[in-house]
Amino acid sequence: MERPARAAIRRRGGEMPCLCGGQVLHVPRFARRSAGWLFGILSAAGVLLGLPALAQTAPPVVGIVQVPVEEVSPSSEFVGRVEAVNAVDIRARVEGFLEARPFDEGQAVQQGQLLFIIEKAAYEIALAAAQAGLAGAEATLRDAEGRLERNRELSRTQTVSRATLEEVQAARDTAHANVMAAEASVRQAGLNLGYTSIPAPITGRIGRSAFAVGALVGPSSGSLARIVQMDPIRVVFSVSDRTILALRSGPGEPSKEELAARFVPRLQLSTGDAYPFPGTIEFLGNEVDPQTGTVPVRARFPNPQSILVPGQFVTVSVGAAVSLSRPVVPAGAVQQDRQGKFVLLVGDDDRVELRRIRVSRQVGQNWIVEEGLKGGEKLIAQGFQNASPGAAVRPVGLAEDAAGAAP
Repeated sequence: MERPARAAIRRRGGEMPCLCGGQVLHVPRFARRSAGWLFGILSAAGVLLGLPALAQTAPPVVGIVQVPVEEVSPSSEFVGRVEAVNAVDIRARVEGFLEARPFDEGQAVQQGQLLFIIEKAAYEIALAAAQAGLAGAEATLRDAEGRLERNRELSRTQTVSRATLEEVQAARDTAHANVMAAEASVRQAGLNLGYTSIPAPITGRIGRSAFAVGALVGPSSGSLARIVQMDPIRVVFSVSDRTILALRSGPGEPSKEELAARFVPRLQLSTGDAYPFPGTIEFLGNEVDPQTGTVPVRARFPNPQSILVPGQFVTVSVGAAVSLSRPVVPAGAVQQDRQGKFVLLVGDDDRVELRRIRVSRQVGQNWIVEEGLKGGEKLIAQGFQNASPGAAVRPVGLAEDAAGAAP
């Protein structure tokens, strides 16, 4: 009996018998498989409906930075060259052989310090001769004055003629003139003797000596050495006429003197280090160079350590004398709509706040904020595209890798 039943099943195309109400029903195989799938779907739906907590998503992660307050005073940079305020070439005023050179080349010297000594013997002799000539002239004057006095007494008794009296008086006047000439010769000889000792006219640093001891020097020998003043020192740079006009076109149209007092120059050395002392603008040119279109500017800097050397090139940064601090925000965190620029902040309750701001200018990659921020706020800098005002978020500092976790 079993074998015919199995054969009957095969003949019916794989139908399976099913007992229903005492009767045997034949169910096709594809219907049996569809029922299995439907049961699985309904089972999964029942599981999901039974777990509503899993359907709620976590708040999005946003990267935040604290809004800093930085120095934002406007400044401009120029290439400057260091110059000495005073530089003096030492020259011989009298001729002679160098007897001594009591200084070391390259050392700092003080005003009045002895630098060169020229042989004195010839000038000492000239001074002595001039003094002797003065003594002779004074003796002649005394004799002439005595003769004049005696002749005046004789003229009262008409013992001496008037012509003789006039001759004696002329001789006295000539003797007085000779004394004056002799005194001038003595002074000139004294000056020449003094010129044999050459002191430093200014305080500064002396360079290389052009003559050694024993060399013959004189007024035609040229410079013996050069002294440059090191403190204070000057930096010369050029400013375009457009920059000058832009600065003067502000409120009140300040004069050149007011511009010099309003801005403070600072220096950056070739090593990249900042020079520790600010300077003052002492000169602003009154003409524009037609070849370069610039105006020359000179600034004076203290140089107590002789860091700056004449001929050196530096970077001059000219900024406002009064410092200006403002909050700054990254340019990528600033958004804009029809009402203007705004940023997204995170409040104390970790909810997004939209804050309207007014910016002035961009410095590097940051905007300077004039209104809307005070500094210290939690600014959304990453992931703000998924954060909406009033929504809850999970703030993460940018030091943590929040960018990869943000949805």
